Amino acid sequence: MVSPKQLLSTIESTLLNPSPPSASERVELMHAIRSSLPSLQALLFYPPPKPSDRAQIVQSKEVRLPDSPAISLDDQDVQIALKLSDDLHLNEIECVRLLVSANQEWGLMAREPLEILRLAAGLWYTERRDLITALHMLLRAVVLDRGLEDDIVSDIQKYLEDLINGGLRQRLISLIKELNLEEPAGFGGPLSEHYVLDSRGALVERQAVVCRERLILGHCLVLSVLVVRTSPKDVKDIFNCLKDSAAEPVEGTNTLKHQITFSLLFSLVIAFISDALSAVPDKGSILSHDASFRKEFHETVMAAGNNPNVEGIVGVVRLAWCVHLMLINDVVSASSSNNSGYVNSCLEFIFSHNVFQFLLDNILRTAAYQNDDEDMIYMYNAYMHKLTACLLSHQLVRDKVKESKDKAMSTLNSYRLAVSQDLMLDSNLDSQQATETGPLLFVSLLEFVSEIYQKEPELLSGNDVLWTFVNFAGEDHTNFQTLVAFLKMLSALASSQEGAAKVYELLQGNAFRSIGWSTLFDCLTIYDEKFKQSVQTAGTMLPEFQEGDAKALVAYLDILQKVIENGNPVDRKNWFPDIEPLFKLLSYENVPPYLKGALRNAITTFVHISPVLRDATWSYLEQYDLPVVVGAQVGNSAQPIGTQVYDMPYELNEIEARRERYPSTISFLNLLNALIGEEKDASDRGRRFIGIFRFICDHVFGPFPQRAYADTCEKWQLVVSCLQHFHMMLSMYEIEDEDVDSVVDRSQLSAVTQPSSLQTQLPVLELLKDFMSGRIVFRNIMGILLPGVNSIITERTSQIYGQLLEKAVQLSLEIILLVLEKDLLVSDYWRPLYQPLDVILSQDHNLIVALLEYVRYDFLPKIQQCSIKIMSILSSRVVGLVQLLLKSNAANSLVEDYAACLEVRSEECQIIENKVDDPGLLIDNISRPAPNVTHLLLKFDIDAVERTVLQPKFHYSCLKVVLEILDRLMKPEKNAMLHEFGFQLLYELSVDPLTCGPIMDLLSKKKYQFFVKHLDTIGIAPLPKRNSNQPLRISSLHQHGF
Repeated sequence: MVSPKQLLSTIESTLLNPSPPSASERVELMHAIRSSLPSLQALLFYPPPKPSDRAQIVQSKEVRLPDSPAISLDDQDVQIALKLSDDLHLNEIECVRLLVSANQEWGLMAREPLEILRLAAGLWYTERRDLITALHMLLRAVVLDRGLEDDIVSDIQKYLEDLINGGLRQRLISLIKELNLEEPAGFGGPLSEHYVLDSRGALVERQAVVCRERLILGHCLVLSVLVVRTSPKDVKDIFNCLKDSAAEPVEGTNTLKHQITFSLLFSLVIAFISDALSAVPDKGSILSHDASFRKEFHETVMAAGNNPNVEGIVGVVRLAWCVHLMLINDVVSASSSNNSGYVNSCLEFIFSHNVFQFLLDNILRTAAYQNDDEDMIYMYNAYMHKLTACLLSHQLVRDKVKESKDKAMSTLNSYRLAVSQDLMLDSNLDSQQATETGPLLFVSLLEFVSEIYQKEPELLSGNDVLWTFVNFAGEDHTNFQTLVAFLKMLSALASSQEGAAKVYELLQGNAFRSIGWSTLFDCLTIYDEKFKQSVQTAGTMLPEFQEGDAKALVAYLDILQKVIENGNPVDRKNWFPDIEPLFKLLSYENVPPYLKGALRNAITTFVHISPVLRDATWSYLEQYDLPVVVGAQVGNSAQPIGTQVYDMPYELNEIEARRERYPSTISFLNLLNALIGEEKDASDRGRRFIGIFRFICDHVFGPFPQRAYADTCEKWQLVVSCLQHFHMMLSMYEIEDEDVDSVVDRSQLSAVTQPSSLQTQLPVLELLKDFMSGRIVFRNIMGILLPGVNSIITERTSQIYGQLLEKAVQLSLEIILLVLEKDLLVSDYWRPLYQPLDVILSQDHNLIVALLEYVRYDFLPKIQQCSIKIMSILSSRVVGLVQLLLKSNAANSLVEDYAACLEVRSEECQIIENKVDDPGLLIDNISRPAPNVTHLLLKFDIDAVERTVLQPKFHYSCLKVVLEILDRLMKPEKNAMLHEFGFQLLYELSVDPLTCGPIMDLLSKKKYQFFVKHLDTIGIAPLPKRNSNQPLRISSLHQHGF
């Protein structure tokens, strides 16, 4: 039988390879699947403890495993095997096998009993994870279009159908339940060991490992529904499991448990929709065939409960069940007069309890949903789309929607003053929450449609039902709440090129009596004229801005932004020839900040359309927008208009900061960044942007940690905008000789007590001085990074703002790298006032550790690469870096993190293009004074490098990974550079005076004498042809040499 690890490796190498598999690879894949069918059929079933086996181990202390001689056990082995059996509910003989495997993998000599226990348990969980991941990949290969050959997909599908029909789906459901129990067979009993050591030697919580298993099983369950349709028993069992999962108290940050609940929910949603849509005249719906099941399940699903969260989740099931009944109505109407009654009762509940709002607030807009697996999210949204299309095409639903629309029109308030309350245009329309449930339902339905098609705009293609609904929903709005919701839906529908063209035409034509582009521009012009007239009349206050108008304008502007962003590049140039009206309201203080934000966001999209529009944007911005005044200097090229009474710093600090909302400032920075990013003339080296730069440093980024934020997303949007500006200033402009001289002259005259005049400052130099003296920008950037990689990972997966935070971390690391590339150019001339950045970092060792630990951040490889580059630079600059890491207790985790990073790169077949990555870092540091980073990461003895006894089996390190890579030499076409670096690393270690002894002793051992077998391949193999793969040819030549 093929081991789970071999099965997974075979599947990955065959199905994930961009090139079609060879005949031998296909044969190997099918053999591996056939050999593993028993393990997949009895998924994660292991023999339980057995008194006779326990007695044998205790009394004879000898065990004979299959295909192996008798194994003698000492007292410690027996105790660990029995503890494993108790903790994992696992047969004692199987536990001995785990100990043998752990010894082969890790070497258990001289390890503590607890460590051995955790290693063995971790090995067992790794085997389990490999098996369920293999199943998951097979299901994905069939369900998702991966570009595989049809006959391979067909063969895999046949195996999967046999497995599911043989009871695999029932096994998946049972496992999701059982693994959630606090007992040895679940996530561990009260007396069980709570931690295991994973395949990288890292300590992880057992419950977290099991929770991840449950999520993968949940995804397998979803995919299985699309391979073989569900039976009535499957549906009932999944529904019961779903209710148990929804009833479980879950902390808000426990993302995995929410995602498990969603997988169960969408298993049912997809089951109902796909079963009904798959019905054809000669093959009806499986679920509708059984009238007794329909009656029983309808009664079950309509039964009221007392847990609000369970009721909400069950409400979504009722919605999917209702659509299922609608779709099969023609099939069962002759045999069941109750079907219409079932549909009516479901619809009554759905519309009276506003299931759409629950779907939005508790599922679609949650961090758990948005951070789930991308393919699963797409599938969930695709079936939400099918559900919506079926709903909106049914006459009963259309009647209900019309009723809710009429009620909304007659009940909701029409207008309020925008400046009387600081109301952002948020997705929940807070101003309506006091109204009764009925009127809100129409708005919720519009927002529900928006959410689906904004995420997956390609689902709009050929969706006539949706556009018919759009025409109906756009008629006769008498209040701004429903109008705004409708306009937001149009904005979501404009998220693709086809949708953008349709939405543009809808608003350009006469589809709606009072909704169109003319309404937007007329309203902007009317308010501008009204404000102008008020300003010109002495003693007159500016009129108030109607809340309804403000929010409707924001919604219009969001549509404009989407239409220009996604429209056809040729057509969109001609859609809006005059953009001046978009600028005219920016200078008035009574225009709500969120409206200014929407205006600038719309303007920003025009910057990239053409150079003409970019230049026009600069011109109008100077003419109309608020100035940026820093001290007595005008910060940008705009001159203050005489009638303006406040500038951008005032609006930020006095208006937005009081309301804890910052849409105007965020949009202002994004607009300026877009304009600056399009600049081609770097001759003034950013001097004309110094006012903007000082505004960002002194008023926006400097105080950002102390400000209050009503919405944390806005905090990180603000930070990202500032960091993007700093990044541009550092990357667009270089250091020149006169910069060095002028700084020296000024420092000699005035030291640092007299700040240089604004006209003579350059953003790039001001940033360097800030970092090289540890001032505010440096402190705030390190404040972003200092919470640590583990904290960032938690927030990335559990918070809506997680992706913004991730972007802030990436930009912060890139800015630090840019400073490290430039600081040495001026440091010798600027001392002692300014020091190289490595000297500043060395003043607090925690700063260095925080930067280097981001190699662990595996959500975004760019962040890992930045951390590796920083390590490469600091390793050449910071004396005693290794001792610093040892003293801070970060060394061991860094060794594991770098090894894990290298292992993932080899498995993902990412081509290493330069020596800044892991292998290059190791090679570059070999010759540096001992102990150096290479010695640390390869687990040499730091105190006596030349006397090290290397034990790659005992320690998970880069050396262990490199030796495994060179032993196998997998996928040479993709990993050629990695193989070359590996051979070069061992060669350099073998000729280095300090490391040659330990490394040669290691390579002389039998286990690592794999170079001999490579002599028949690499050593004498002909080089690839010049015209076929030149990089591989060069790399092969280098491998020959090393």
